[in-house]
Amino acid sequence: MVKSVEEIKELQSQLHDVVARTQPATVALTSERTGAWGSGVVVNEQGLILTAAHVSQGAQTMVVIFPNGKETTARVLGGNRTKDTAMLQITEEGAYPFVELGSSDKLVVGDFLVAMGHAGGHDPLRQPPVRFGRMVSRNVNGYFTSDCTLIGGDSGGPIFDINGSLVGINSSIGQNYKANNHAGISGLLADWKRLMNGETWGSLSSNPFANSDSPVLGVEIAGLHNFGVLVGSVVPNSPAQKAGVKQGDVITSVNEIEVKDGTQLVFELHRFRPGQQVKLTVIRSGAEMEIEATLMRLADLNEQ
Repeated sequence: MVKSVEEIKELQSQLHDVVARTQPATVALTSERTGAWGSGVVVNEQGLILTAAHVSQGAQTMVVIFPNGKETTARVLGGNRTKDTAMLQITEEGAYPFVELGSSDKLVVGDFLVAMGHAGGHDPLRQPPVRFGRMVSRNVNGYFTSDCTLIGGDSGGPIFDINGSLVGINSSIGQNYKANNHAGISGLLADWKRLMNGETWGSLSSNPFANSDSPVLGVEIAGLHNFGVLVGSVVPNSPAQKAGVKQGDVITSVNEIEVKDGTQLVFELHRFRPGQQVKLTVIRSGAEMEIEATLMRLADLNEQ
């Protein structure tokens, strides 16, 4: 929290520095084939671009427009539709302005963020608009929410922490423009090789809990308890069973964050990715214990 005029001046200086370093790499994207348009960000000198999957979906190539008006072409590589992330590669050799990658896992609610994009499409009369805000919450599948004001055309554009490191890609824009989802960079990094290899998978869904890439514990919830969530049954060969969770256990926290109902339990689990380990606090027969479980992909559990 900013508490003095001096801190406001320091924050303003940081913001100016972030904009100066990152704005040249924030590009507009458009496809003649699909009619899609949006934004992206260059992440290495060779012209590798990150954007949203719904921006590049259906296109094989896209026109890239830099803030200084330079135009070039990029080939669409891979995309994870579940996380709404995609990767493109500029086909023309050159040395391009680029940004540094950060970590969305390290963000906490209230952190200052800087979002950019070519709102309304590329405009030769201005640079990509800058939106300043804070992280509001975490969501499912590695998404997080900010109150940075975004509009159409910002989709696929970058969002940075106050140090100028890329922490996410603008995904879905809220109805009031101030409750916007961003695909976290940490989830994208986990898919990096598959995206580079040109793989496309997943589905854009209004119900992210049903996506095949969702992380699952493998418990059926019987209801609420005075202290947390009552386990009704444990799915065979699930992470919960392998970790020792039993029917009748009461899950009270995930990684020391309290959970008091099933929805909250699901949201806390979706802060993580399949293959990551979580620490559960469980009450069994009146005694509290800690259990560590390694989450699994929903699709992998369903195939067993």
